[in-house]
Amino acid sequence: MLNRFSIVLAAFAVSAQAAPPAVAGVQLTNFKFTPPTLQLRAGVPVVLQLQNGSAGGHSFSAPEFFKAAQLDPVSARLVRDGRVEVPSHQSVSIRLTPARGDYALKCSHTFHAALGMKGTIIVR
Repeated sequence: MLNRFSIVLAAFAVSAQAAPPAVAGVQLTNFKFTPPTLQLRAGVPVVLQLQNGSAGGHSFSAPEFFKAAQLDPVSARLVRDGRVEVPSHQSVSIRLTPARGDYALKCSHTFHAALGMKGTIIVR
């Protein structure tokens, strides 16, 4: 009986680990993020799917957010000085586990934030 219980428990652990992380999509267009407020769960792995739908480049700049999060090693190479560059009509995926807090988000390209390209990341 104990052996059967151990097998069931091991199978449950493997299936729980195999579940893919949730995907949080963010559209970057001319001077706005959609959604402007990104809500994530603390300690729950997520893939940020950043999609640039405009003719020019944009960035997803949130230095304090990235500093507090646990980044997948491959994704960590895409984050430089707390920002991710997303070229025109391309997408970038970042795998991470966010930390609790409220974080400022903006596009760091010249005048983009001043024209309204900013938002908030809320992690609870």
